[in-house]
Amino acid sequence: MGCGSNVRMRALIYMLALELFGEALPLPEFPECDDVNGFGMSDALCYATRLTEKVNYANTFYDRQPYLDITETHPDQHGTYDFILASDVFEHVAPPVDRAFDEAFRLLKPNGFLCVTVPSSHLAEETVEHYPDVYQYSVIELAGEHVLINRKKDKTLEIHGNLVFHGGIGTTLEMRLFAQADLVRKLRAAGFSDVVLQMEPVERFGIVFDGPWSRPLVARKQPFTKLPAVVSQAVSWSASKAQLNARITRLQKEKAALEDRLVKEKAALEDGREKEKAALEDRLEKEKAALEDRLEKEKAALGDRLEKEKAAFEDRLKKVETQLRLTAGSRWLRLGRRLGLGPNLERYK
Repeated sequence: MGCGSNVRMRALIYMLALELFGEALPLPEFPECDDVNGFGMSDALCYATRLTEKVNYANTFYDRQPYLDITETHPDQHGTYDFILASDVFEHVAPPVDRAFDEAFRLLKPNGFLCVTVPSSHLAEETVEHYPDVYQYSVIELAGEHVLINRKKDKTLEIHGNLVFHGGIGTTLEMRLFAQADLVRKLRAAGFSDVVLQMEPVERFGIVFDGPWSRPLVARKQPFTKLPAVVSQAVSWSASKAQLNARITRLQKEKAALEDRLVKEKAALEDGREKEKAALEDRLEKEKAALEDRLEKEKAALGDRLEKEKAAFEDRLKKVETQLRLTAGSRWLRLGRRLGLGPNLERYK
């Protein structure tokens, strides 16, 4: 998942939505409800940060601020919370774990609930406590191995090796492996009236279990009173907002596609115009070349005709001059000149 969550985290938020709003909502679509109070126990930031924007929620820690040790009593906070989230926490609590469930029950309002994920076996009937007698203990490194040194209530010492840690050395030491049936019994013994295991996968929320073990659960003091109609309206508004955002996103994509198409069509049009311009220029060049060729041919033909006409004229002129010379030498013209009659053709002699 791109959000960085895992199956147990998604199941936790799924159960929280069902309890608060009566319907499955992804966390981004939770309505903002400042009057809903809750806290988490070392919750992952991928959902803890978003929860602070939706409800009056605080993420607490065992080893740093904001600090909360669920095995201690907090009378000033009893009965003040609508929900508690605990993702893989109770398997690390030093025994007896029952005191942690008791305090969680006291911290909740009469209609509050606890959402829990823990490693658990569906086959075993009893929870396996790895260190049932821990009293005063510490985890130290000895000869390259981390070991647990415990002083029991009777002052005797014991050392345990082969420790199992979840995500690092320290408070992540696995203290037990829960049996699902025993976990339900312990929660009921703490006062919870209803304990429901999430048995079915919910694929559309990415909740697909790998086997029947380690199922998340909800423990209710009493059935949670669903939020008033105004919140239901807020849920509907939130869903409508999500739909609107989806529509805006779709329209933005369509706008981007349209702009891209316009750019391509403009480029194609400009390319077409360039091609038409080039074709026109090419056609004009060809017509110009053809016209020039025709003019050259007509010029050559005209020059040839003029040369022929000139030659014919000169030939005819020579014939006339010859006739005139012959005529100028005739005795009749000579007689006429003496008598002062006829043309003077002396220049043609």
